[in-house]
Amino acid sequence: MRVLPAYPLFVKDPNFSLWSRTDCLNESHPQSWFGEDKPIYGFACVNGVNYCFLGEYDCFLSGNCKKAKQISVRVTAYTTEYEFALDEVRLAVRFVSPLPLDDLDLLSNPVCYMEYEAEGADEVTVSLFVDRHVAFNRASGCNQAVRGCVIPTSFGESALMGLSRQLLLSNCDDRVGADWGYYYLSGERAYILDKQDILRFLADGCRECEITCKGAEQFMGAVNTGKQGIISIAYDEIASIDYFGTLKKGWYLEEHTINEAIEYIWKNYRAIDEKLNRLDGELKKRAARFGEDYYDILVASLRQSIAGHKLIKGQKGEAIFLSKENGSNGCIGTVDVSYPSMPLYLLYNTELVKGMMRPVLKFAQMPVWSYDFAPHDVGTYPVCCGQVYGLNRRESHYHATYAKNDFLQNHLPLYRFPAEFEAYDFDRQMPVEECANMLIMFAACYHYDNDIEFFKEYDALGEKWVKYLVSYGLKPENQLCTDDFAGHLKNNVNLAIKATVGIACYAMLKKAEGDEKSYGEFRRIAENFAAEILAFGKKFSHLPLTWDSDETTFSMKYNLAFDKLLGLGLFPQEFLEREVDYYLDKMNRYGTPLDSRCGYTKSDWQMWCAALTDHEEKRRRFVKSLKSFLTTSPVRIPFGDWFESEDGKTHHFVARTVQGGCFILLLLDNM
Repeated sequence: MRVLPAYPLFVKDPNFSLWSRTDCLNESHPQSWFGEDKPIYGFACVNGVNYCFLGEYDCFLSGNCKKAKQISVRVTAYTTEYEFALDEVRLAVRFVSPLPLDDLDLLSNPVCYMEYEAEGADEVTVSLFVDRHVAFNRASGCNQAVRGCVIPTSFGESALMGLSRQLLLSNCDDRVGADWGYYYLSGERAYILDKQDILRFLADGCRECEITCKGAEQFMGAVNTGKQGIISIAYDEIASIDYFGTLKKGWYLEEHTINEAIEYIWKNYRAIDEKLNRLDGELKKRAARFGEDYYDILVASLRQSIAGHKLIKGQKGEAIFLSKENGSNGCIGTVDVSYPSMPLYLLYNTELVKGMMRPVLKFAQMPVWSYDFAPHDVGTYPVCCGQVYGLNRRESHYHATYAKNDFLQNHLPLYRFPAEFEAYDFDRQMPVEECANMLIMFAACYHYDNDIEFFKEYDALGEKWVKYLVSYGLKPENQLCTDDFAGHLKNNVNLAIKATVGIACYAMLKKAEGDEKSYGEFRRIAENFAAEILAFGKKFSHLPLTWDSDETTFSMKYNLAFDKLLGLGLFPQEFLEREVDYYLDKMNRYGTPLDSRCGYTKSDWQMWCAALTDHEEKRRRFVKSLKSFLTTSPVRIPFGDWFESEDGKTHHFVARTVQGGCFILLLLDNM
């Protein structure tokens, strides 16, 4: 039975993200989040008989082992679990990605593991063999020669493998992996070997045999004996992020070696299991209020959203939590990706929301960003070089050849440029969108942790951005919003709502600072904006798409959500219910269209609209349509957030962090 479009196996960050796209684990090779094959074979030798439980069972294996019969697959918040029948023996296999948001060291420890247990066998040997292609991006055209070795550990051995030529931070684009760093495969025994060696190993009953490693198709291998245990996979990037000119390791590896990271997991995996099981149980209990389907949506979202980020330490040891725009443009630290993903991180650790904001705030204070509105991003993953969205491509004395070339591969240090460089095309910016996003994120952090000091540090930027919203937010000019795939739109009412909420958030923050004068001034402006929006809405059965359209148009007004969640009180509940009723009336098999111009929808915004109503049955209709997408949509990719509401066909986006927004219903408990 299908549970997800794709199943997370080993996922930690954008460059360490391995998935299965078939319901049976041994019917396909694992793939990267963007669909590149990364062959991994898993075998169990039971009483002298070999079974393949992981990896595509093909002609290479057919004469040397049996295909294990999969009985079930189950997904929890942190694990993907399979059960197999090996004739009379039952083999349980759990793929664990330790990603607890309340423990930044474990969250950023770059190790995942496969845990197994065999029942009904006298003698069991379990092995994994990882193809060299895990260590580089096939499409990059890099030198594909790899090197590897085996090192001893306190628990056994680790095989490591990486490109012979290390090209640190060389792939700065969207649907690509890394051409740098080393993967580590750890077990009781480890090997560097080739396909023929694997066949000899199987032929000898999974006993150690002569390893030649003469073939071109090299593998790492790890072998355990015994009825239960773990095999781990780790990834040491060496360098993870170029943070405005400073090369940064991941958070955990700033203070530890990769060997220490692996040793920690092996020594503590049982305690880690207990922690993750407790967190999953708590999540399931909280989600029950919204029906069984809602828990399934959350477990489909959690690991994907977290693993679309990289956590590093700032200059003072603060968290910097950088997203990659998977499948949309590869940008790093995108504001209108952080905004929809925010609910998950507000629930567990507001420090990570602040970690999303810090790089944007840093760049916004640099001379090259001469605008009085907030930036869109800070570069292209993994390079924080300054905003790359909406670059000015015209040829000039200053722009020279960068206007002609693919900037995403050039890594020009925009953060060093003066204001006179005129780096950006204003028409391709999102000024109202990003100003409001940042102010709402500031206010949400304060609401959930009661710490106003973070906002105080950036008070000057907040003042600049709120004034922009006051001047241009109520009836926005022809510009993009976060749904930029829908194109430019003038007089966007949903964007006006976001601006109104953003102004009220600023007022709330000023009140927390003790500035009653500013609070009163901006609160009145927000109330006046809201009154004008409400008066316009009274003319129709619902709010139209734009200020200059009629009730034959509509759009999902998901930006109303944080007015409700933060208790701002700008829009009455009966108004929200009227909007929700209209969306439900327009709902297709997989949800309500984003607006009247199209048939496609967005998963995160579906859940945000579900948060607008106080009626459980209405919420469950949104939840049911999204659960149906997970189990029946035709495209097998990690949870896509942009798809057709009638047939479920996805558009471009894949494995994106915005699915953290699906957690928004749980925030209703903390209102």
